[in-house]
Amino acid sequence: MKTFIEDNDFLFGVQLSNFHEKLEVNAELLGFTEDEINEAKADSEYWDYSVKSCDKMESTTKDFFGSKNLLRNGSKRGEVFNGMPSPLALGTPPAIVPANIQLRFTQKAAKAKANPNYTKAIGKDLGIESPEQVFVPSHGKPSLKIKLNAGHPEIRFVKGHFEGLEIHKDTGSGFKLLATSFRAGYNDTSGLPPAGVSEIWKYKGIYFHGNLQVGQWSDEVSVTVTGV
Repeated sequence: MKTFIEDNDFLFGVQLSNFHEKLEVNAELLGFTEDEINEAKADSEYWDYSVKSCDKMESTTKDFFGSKNLLRNGSKRGEVFNGMPSPLALGTPPAIVPANIQLRFTQKAAKAKANPNYTKAIGKDLGIESPEQVFVPSHGKPSLKIKLNAGHPEIRFVKGHFEGLEIHKDTGSGFKLLATSFRAGYNDTSGLPPAGVSEIWKYKGIYFHGNLQVGQWSDEVSVTVTGV
């Protein structure tokens, strides 16, 4: 079973902290040792320290460069140069941990999931199960991608849980319904312009669900087609 991992560094820190706290509660049930619990805690604390330090450094770096530029060029807004910023204090770091916190986290998550006492409810509490995505048809907005295939437009989109997509086309006289696609794509095999003549074809789409248009129209996309 694949473990859910937050992509964002800050949210990954929240995930590590929650995992450690909840793992302490479920340690005996899931077969974790005290050393493993302590390792999870140390990883969480050092990751939190590193992320906060990076945030502070980013802010301070901007201040340093801003002061340097002010020193050289002055300010049209009348800002006064009061010297370079003070060196940044990052505070006392927690006990250092080895690299690859994410690997250790996923290994512990895999161990928890392999335990016969593991349930999806426990996984959600530990924060290692993917959040459930609620399908709300009215929130849908398709994103159309278009390319030429043998001179004809090939339109691709994510169908998801929707029944399909209405595709509308404009060749210069306004948008008109071109087709209804029940799969994640559509090839426009309409007749091309005369040989050597180019035209711009525009497309937009809207999902349908329950035989009704739902959500928002996609942004318009266009492609230049040329007769052969």
